[in-house]
Amino acid sequence: MVSAQDRSLANFEQRGFALLENAISEEMLASLTTELESLHEREGSSPGVRSLLRKSKIVRSFARSAQIRTIAAQALGQNARPIKAILFDKSPESNWYVTWHQDLTIAVEERIDIPGFSPWSTKDGMPHVQPPAGILEHMVALRVHIDPCGEDNGALRVVPESHNLGILEPSRISEFRDNNPHVCCSANRGDILVMRPLILHSSPKATNPAHRRVLHIEFTASELPGGLKWAEASGLEGVELILAIEEEFGLEIPNRDAERIITVGEAYEYIREKLANTSPEQCVSQRLFYKLRRSLIKVLGLRRQSLFPATRLGEIMDQQELEKGWPYVELCAELNLPDFKMPQHLFGWRQEDRMLTLKEVVAAMVALNANKLFADAERGDRIWERLEGVITRQLNVLPHSIKPEMSFSRDLGVC
Repeated sequence: MVSAQDRSLANFEQRGFALLENAISEEMLASLTTELESLHEREGSSPGVRSLLRKSKIVRSFARSAQIRTIAAQALGQNARPIKAILFDKSPESNWYVTWHQDLTIAVEERIDIPGFSPWSTKDGMPHVQPPAGILEHMVALRVHIDPCGEDNGALRVVPESHNLGILEPSRISEFRDNNPHVCCSANRGDILVMRPLILHSSPKATNPAHRRVLHIEFTASELPGGLKWAEASGLEGVELILAIEEEFGLEIPNRDAERIITVGEAYEYIREKLANTSPEQCVSQRLFYKLRRSLIKVLGLRRQSLFPATRLGEIMDQQELEKGWPYVELCAELNLPDFKMPQHLFGWRQEDRMLTLKEVVAAMVALNANKLFADAERGDRIWERLEGVITRQLNVLPHSIKPEMSFSRDLGVC
């Protein structure tokens, strides 16, 4: 039986766009809405937010989810992966007209001048360049509608089949626009508009303006030539996976070791060998240090390079800021934390409180959470089960679908 989604995508290659109705659940929409509102608030009055694959784990997980990748794969094949995400937010205060155009630029990690890639620009501190048409022809964009978007609220308009013409000169854009029918892509909350970057499209000002938030995610299945790398797809999943494994097992994995781990089975053997030479108590302390460090990075925005066991909290953050953020660090760590400062006395007189080092915080965490921590340790060799859990959480793959021979890059899409 052909699904409604398959029917909607049946003429995608010919027309260059397709609207998928009710494509995502209200639960996922609520999570995305909360995250995008928070991100937009931090960006100030900007009408949008760039580089969301770098800035948001929630957006990154959504873009890599099986449901969203399946949609992209129907247009690009099974190697489809997200490379860019932007929030567009039209509102009564920010209601602009977007002229007829094609999406012609890509974001890359660094500028490398090679034939066919020009002109260059910089957006949000990231190099952008116009690649040859062949690169753009093998991309697809998913526009996830966070709000209803009717014709009176600036819905996107497209010229069907215009993506088949390659990169158009400005004079041809006007000609093709004037001599071909337009389609208004009105959408409801939860609908996804799938489109080719080269399709001719425009967005008018809203005549009845309200929020019109769209999460725009671009996918490709190809690599770039000449050493160029997709900016938002370069290494983030791998870094996060290594950090999560370090946290789960209380290990430090040097870069030289991480680079040699190709398959899930190799990761398992590496962890097993490391743990064999570490006492349970040392394992627990190391595990808590990485969990604490990750929580400080996530909640308080601290840099990983500044956090060592000997680091004193007062050296890296003002006490008032720590007071505000410490309860949230505890929530993120999902363990009981001690106070981050210790009272000092001299000859019976109380002096200024002394800030704890991270090592002292971890020692207190071991005592405060001993029952839970050592009960887990007594359950025996659960290395594979725990590794499988980390991979499942980080990469959004199905539980129990992970095999030792799976390659992190080829089979699990880590890039």
